[in-house]
Amino acid sequence: MNISDAIFEMELNGVDAKDIDSIVELCRDKGFNSELLDEELLKRGYPIIFNINYEEYDDFDDDYLTIEKFPYKNQYRD
Repeated sequence: MNISDAIFEMELNGVDAKDIDSIVELCRDKGFNSELLDEELLKRGYPIIFNINYEEYDDFDDDYLTIEKFPYKNQYRD
């Protein structure tokens, strides 16, 4: 991910243009790091955008079961 991608993600998530500019300047000084971006967003009152906690989504697909409509092997019955 480059800086233009990070700017686009922040714009999509409703971050003010002034905050985006200051975060981009900070990244140019300290280096581009997703953890740094999220820390700065949290300091300014925005949600985390760049690091996803997958443990929160652990039971996301528990309600869905797979169904085998067509068996993959031929089954011969008497």
